[in-house]
Order: sequence, then C-alpha cells, then structure tokens
Amino acid sequence: MKIDISNFQKYLNSEAEEIILEFFQKYIINIKRIDDEETEEIKNFFSLIIEYICKSDMENASLVCENLINYNVELSVPYVILTHELINLKRLIMERLLHKNAKEELYTLYQLHLYFEDMIAKKYLDKYVIDLQNKNSLRISSLSDIYEQNVILYYKAHLEWLNYLSKSIALRDNKFFPETNHNLCTFGKWLLDSGKIIIQNNSKYKNICKLHENLHYIAKQIENYLLQKGTNNHLLLTYLEKCEMLSLSLGTELALIDNTLINSEASKDPLTGALNRQKLNQLYNNQLEISFATSESFVLCMCDFDYFKNINDTYGHLAGDKMLESFVPIAKKSLRNSDMIIRYGGEEFILILPAIKEKKAREILNKIREDFSNFILDFENYKISTTLSMGIFEINPEICDKSYLKDFENAISIVDKKLYEAKNSGRNRVF
Repeated sequence: MKIDISNFQKYLNSEAEEIILEFFQKYIINIKRIDDEETEEIKNFFSLIIEYICKSDMENASLVCENLINYNVELSVPYVILTHELINLKRLIMERLLHKNAKEELYTLYQLHLYFEDMIAKKYLDKYVIDLQNKNSLRISSLSDIYEQNVILYYKAHLEWLNYLSKSIALRDNKFFPETNHNLCTFGKWLLDSGKIIIQNNSKYKNICKLHENLHYIAKQIENYLLQKGTNNHLLLTYLEKCEMLSLSLGTELALIDNTLINSEASKDPLTGALNRQKLNQLYNNQLEISFATSESFVLCMCDFDYFKNINDTYGHLAGDKMLESFVPIAKKSLRNSDMIIRYGGEEFILILPAIKEKKAREILNKIREDFSNFILDFENYKISTTLSMGIFEINPEICDKSYLKDFENAISIVDKKLYEAKNSGRNRVF
C-alpha cells in the first residue's frame, strides 16, 4: 500500500522534536516487566518514526515501524498497548495538522494510521496463530492423558476444529476452513443427540448451545473476511482470540459435567458419603490434565478436624463417626455439583474445586468452615462441636510446573504444609 505523505514535511518538519518530547511525556507506557534499557530502545524506534513522518520519508518510517513491532513482539508487549501508543501518536500529529488547517493531510494521516495498525495486527496475528497451534497441541496431549474420558472427548474435536481455523487464517486460504454450521460439526452433532440427554441441567445445556453457536458465528465472520481483498488483520486477530476463548469455555463446561458424572458414579466412603480415596490419584491427575487442556485454574484443599482426638476420647468413637458423617452434607451445601470431596483418611478430607481461582475458592471454603464451626451434634444428651483447619493451593496452568505436579505426592505435600501452617496459626482457618 502506497501512501503519499510528501506534504507532511511542509507542515511538520520543524516540529519533530516537540512531538517526540510531548509524546514521551504524555503517552509512552512504561511496562513493568521490561527494563529501562528496553524502554529506551522502544523510545528510539518511536523517535525515528516521528522524525521520518515529519520529513515525509514513508519508506524509512515503514521500515522502523516494522522493527518496532518485531521488538515489541519479542518482548511480549501486549498488542493492545502498542496499538494504543500508535493511536496517541496519531492524536498528537492530528492536533498539529488541525491547528495548521491542513485538511488533506488529516485524511493522509488517517490512512497512515490504518497502514501501521495493520502492520502491527498482522505481525501479532501471525505470532498468535503459531502460539495457538502449539498450545492446542499441548491441550490435546493433556486430554489424551485423562484416565476417564467422558464428554470431555468432544472438547478435543473442537480444539482440532480451532487448529483448522487458525491454519486457514495463517495461509489466508479458505480451503482448510472448518465447518461453520454449528449443527454439523462433530461437537454440534453430539450436542443435538446424546449431549442433550447427558447434560440434564436445562440452563447449562442452553448456555453450552449458546457458546457453541457464537463460536461458529464468529468463525463465519472470519471466513467472510478471508474471502475479501485487503483483509483486516486487526479484526482477524480479535475474532480468533474470541474463538479461542469460547473454545476454552466449552472445554471448561464439559469438564464440569464430567466431574458431576464422576461424583454420581464413583464409589463412596461408606461412613461419610465422600468419594473413596482409592481413586484419588486418578481424580487429581484427571483434573490436572483438564486444567492444562482448558487453561483454567483449579484449587486443591486438605482439611482436618481440630482436636478430633478429644471427641473420640471424651465421647467415644461413635460420636466421632457421627461428626465425620455430618461434615460432608454441610460441605456440599456450599460446594458445586462438579466439586469433589474425598475422604483422605481418619478426619482428613481432600477437596478438588475445578475451574476456580483461589480468591473465590477461599470464599467457598471459609463458608464451609464457618458452617461447620456453628454445627452442634446432639449425641446422648451431649452437645458436641469442633472446627476445621484448611490448607489450599491454586494450580494455575499458566505458571505451575506440570511435570512436578503430575506426582500427586508433590501436590499433597504443598497443601499439607499449608494445613500445618493453619494449625500453627490458631486453627479454625483457611491458609
């Protein structure tokens, strides 16, 4: 695309230094994760771009802009920050052209901004496509390692669908484009058939259908853009990001359904009704793989009754059993159907809360702790009560070492230490 900025020199050549100074004072964003030397390098790129624009040197302005984009991509500076800085630069130059009544140059500036914005979007889009395909390969690999594959299997079909979508964008070629009709893809066919029977919650079923329909609608928009000449890279990047987000949301919903099925079908501890410890390792590893397949955090919790030995010693083991038996229904009032509660041994329980951040999990667990501390067991004319201590650990696939956490003993040791700290800090708390 050729843009004639030959008249910019007439209006802006003497003002380059002022524009550079004002731009750095008002707008340039200092990103916390890049150091001062890298920030200075970014400023140098912008200084050169401004100088070349003011000198009407389109060729060199484009070359430096390309180097600026490559440098920002290398530093993992978010796309939105670089485009925002470009908008601010356009605003500064526009103010000066308006002041000089340079109306024709304002339209040229608008074209120049679109050109640079598209350069940025294309570079970030190309990188995003590569990263997405690499992440999807890891996600599909994680799904293959799941011990019990129920409905989560259909999430894999949509990850493969997403790979074809990204491949079409990368090649700017529709011949690889996946199915755009939401009723005809592998997942859509399942959803209309056995999926409707398996997903018994009607509101959840409607939500999944809506997510899936929106995903295919956006894919159809991408297909239309690929058919047009002069493809808008900014829109393609935005739409592809949305498609990934919706795909991950579908995966999370299916994983929660799988957990609900496991909760209803797995063997239970005969005393408490919690899940049996026998398959704890498998349940944990399933959740770990699902977490990395959906890029969604989950929380592991170990809880232990405080001074439980005193109950057994004072009122007898039958009283202790009644207290253990009372805990699970109290906990389930605050837990979701997809959350898992497993009796670990004695008065210890493991809780697995999928698709949740630590802050929200802490609220749920504190509610369980409070409800249990307020519970009074009537036993043989005695009023018996006790409290809970909990240790929790958020497993975030973005920052956690999967290879380390695949060993269940490593994960357990983390929550066990946190439980120990909760006990040492006074008990009856979530640590």
